[in-house]
Amino acid sequence: MEKAVFVALLLLISFGAVEKLSARSLQSTEDKFEINEHQELSIKQAIELAYPSALKWDENAQLLHAVNIDLEDKAEKSIGSNGKRKYWNIAFGVPDTNSFFLVIIHKGKIDQADDLTTHDASPYPKKEFIQIKDIKYDSPELLKTALKMGSIYPGKDWAKGYNFMLKKDTERNINLILVIGWNSDQTEMKAAGFNASTGEYIKPSL
Repeated sequence: MEKAVFVALLLLISFGAVEKLSARSLQSTEDKFEINEHQELSIKQAIELAYPSALKWDENAQLLHAVNIDLEDKAEKSIGSNGKRKYWNIAFGVPDTNSFFLVIIHKGKIDQADDLTTHDASPYPKKEFIQIKDIKYDSPELLKTALKMGSIYPGKDWAKGYNFMLKKDTERNINLILVIGWNSDQTEMKAAGFNASTGEYIKPSL
């Protein structure tokens, strides 16, 4: 399995557990965004929704990564087929510190926003952060490109539908958006990577 897909799965699993943390409502930013009837957001919309609460936490906060959470009901059809999801985890930090802040979005609204700093953790180097102004492409258009390339199908039972993740590829210094799905017989996860600034296809690192 490709390393990038494995990393995405770890995030999908581990971040899902954070929803048990105590909630802190941050409703003031939510009215700025149009949410469709299914309360879904693209990856870029989710980041833009979460960012003001991160700046409230620390004015030097920067984006570390973003990933949708696999919480949709199995009965739902075509999950993520429009490039949007209902549930997101958006992580922020402060460069060269171990400060960590997680914003959890449920059904298009901020549900929790918590300082999860672990004081014995190593500092996050500057190279791991993503500048929001550099995110020029979004998950709906990149999903369309991935589907035209073929070989990626929606998950049926676990990591359902199409999943999306933004992270920094520090080896290549690229803001990488992953479109994650499965092969046709649902036996192997597959991912297509794209440069978030240029839209260029980037093969995920092995």
